[in-house]
Amino acid sequence: MIDAVAVFSTEAAKLLATALVGRVDKGLGQLAGIARAKFGAKFGSGPVAVAELRERVLAACQDDPVFRAELMEAVAVLNAAGQRPPAVEGVEPFFNHAEHLRAPRESGTCLIYGPVGSGKTELARQIAGLVRDRFPGGWIEIDVAESCTGAVVDLALVKRQALLKLGIPGGEIAADDAGLDQQFGSVLATRLFTVILDNVVSAREVELFRPFRMNLVLATASARTRDLDALDPSPILLGGLELEGAREMLAYYCGAVRLDAEPDAADALLEMSGRMPAAIREVGLSLARHSGEPYPVSGLLARYQADGITDAEGVINDSLAQTFATLAPETVEAVALLSGFPGHWFTRETAVAYLGMPDDVFDEVVSAMLTEQVGGWHRLTALVSQYAAKLSADRDAAFLRLLSHVRDRAVAADLAGDAGRLREYVVPPGLSWTLPEDRINWLHRHLGLITEVVRAAARRGRHAEVCQLAGALEVLITARWLWREYAEISDLAVRAAAALADGEPQALYARTLSMRAKTWFLARAFDTAAADLQQAWELAEAVTIRPARRQRLQSSVAEFRARFFEERADTFPAERASLLAEAEVWLRKAIALDQHLEHGYALGIHHRMLASVLIKAGRPAEAMAEIESGRQHATGRNLSRLDMVAARAFLALGDLVRARECWSRARAELKSTGADQYQWEVREIEARILAAEGRPEAARTAWGQLIGDAWKLGHPRTNEYVTEFESLP
Repeated sequence: MIDAVAVFSTEAAKLLATALVGRVDKGLGQLAGIARAKFGAKFGSGPVAVAELRERVLAACQDDPVFRAELMEAVAVLNAAGQRPPAVEGVEPFFNHAEHLRAPRESGTCLIYGPVGSGKTELARQIAGLVRDRFPGGWIEIDVAESCTGAVVDLALVKRQALLKLGIPGGEIAADDAGLDQQFGSVLATRLFTVILDNVVSAREVELFRPFRMNLVLATASARTRDLDALDPSPILLGGLELEGAREMLAYYCGAVRLDAEPDAADALLEMSGRMPAAIREVGLSLARHSGEPYPVSGLLARYQADGITDAEGVINDSLAQTFATLAPETVEAVALLSGFPGHWFTRETAVAYLGMPDDVFDEVVSAMLTEQVGGWHRLTALVSQYAAKLSADRDAAFLRLLSHVRDRAVAADLAGDAGRLREYVVPPGLSWTLPEDRINWLHRHLGLITEVVRAAARRGRHAEVCQLAGALEVLITARWLWREYAEISDLAVRAAAALADGEPQALYARTLSMRAKTWFLARAFDTAAADLQQAWELAEAVTIRPARRQRLQSSVAEFRARFFEERADTFPAERASLLAEAEVWLRKAIALDQHLEHGYALGIHHRMLASVLIKAGRPAEAMAEIESGRQHATGRNLSRLDMVAARAFLALGDLVRARECWSRARAELKSTGADQYQWEVREIEARILAAEGRPEAARTAWGQLIGDAWKLGHPRTNEYVTEFESLP
């Protein structure tokens, strides 16, 4: 079990170490003031070690609840910085279970049980809205059903969803499990917020958040289980609404129909609906269709009785049947098809492609109020989706239309970049990027849908399309550093490529193995990655293709192997020298192949990578030769990255003037191209240059700002920055 107070104390100490010496923005002044009020006015008059601070803060937090609460709130307010995560607001008016809103929980875990349609999620939103002023971080909502791999809830995905919704950029979320666990704990320990966990199936999902007891966890579940009951001795049990609330809700939805003219019939309809909110809404909508008729309430009740409708499910199905009866046949077909849309969420563009119908058919679906919308994404409401799924429709043909559309868009996005990039997937002819939206942004915005499409394509044996989508996504994954999100896609691509190879060595199979290996070694699963890379190298040597193409493939696999050894060297300091030597061997192999091919683009990359490895190995003078060779070939962003490596080399050699020149060029170029993924390295180099120039105050400020920015992300690199900060004179 996580000790949330210990985690909080560690994180608070990191900030206090910079706040106490007054080198960071004034927003940290309150933290320093709280610490000095507790530990004495002279405390922190000079640098204080984080380890010492942690012990003092931890002891004080354990012994003094008032101090703990004050410090936690100050840290949470600092983290929120006036920003609340976007949340789905509760509906108005709200008729459901008012008794649970009179004295809502304000911290800890609150379980809400109830059948589908009982209003569990809506009640959770209402509670979150009522207590919002207590939580500077607002509230987030996570549908656990969307974090499943097959039938099993993937807890890592739940953690990632929480971090994303708390504002942590996807590219800044740790790829390995240990780093993710640390980041998740750091972020949750330093924020005050409410989390709505919808559709939990076991205590495992809730227990992720439970240690952070200052926060409020609202968990909804349809099935009551013993392990969930153990988390909350007084759960909320939802059935039907109380009678007055049910009457108010029915009156709201039935339009001009006067319920007070037929009170007995109205109450009978409510009892038939089980007073379930979803059923009451449908009864009200059915009544509204008969507004103006004599005795509409009694008439509807009589029809239900004649048709054998006796419960909420029957009421809902009848109402939906009546709704569908008013729709045009093509609209009904569209809704039936959309009930099978992969992942359920669709944009207008992808829905139209999937349906293969005119745009106005989709517009009719939306106009009929059969969907709900979040941003530019739509999905059928739960009841409509369940009903429409029973209708006959050619969903397989619709999926193939969607598959072709998404594949073509993704490949066009890939092709719009570097035309000479190594692509081993089959490129469909005639594709070009024609959308006004940035191609990388489009891929990122559709990554969730593409993942669902790849899963569905794999189930259908569409191996070529799986590999095309996985290959096209490489540009997004490397640009935005979304390797964890890519892990499942890369695994499915390896399986698809193996099926296409049918036992023969193929370049595509080698490429997919290399990409999967990178997802493994970034997650620190080095043994698994090593096996993939060994197989990829053997395939690259054995594949029967043009010699030049084979050598390009070999150079690429050699690059992956070099990165593998470099990552291991960063992870295992005791083996650093031998592992960096292995990385050097593989990069020299890649360079030799590139030189034979006269492949300038690859030479620019591989000389830069080798220079970086040599600097890590303590050989900056040798690195300079690789840097100069790289300059003959590098262009654009790669040239800027080469300048970053050169700055590090000159810094190691003590040539601070040239180090700053290279750093300045790299910073300006990367800023102009929006290459945000390199911001940390650029800022780290600046801080080191400042320290080497004998400017400790400026260096302290630079490292302090890095600590603050990384700390807000809960990023493990915060610890490295603290070490640098503490090493300053």
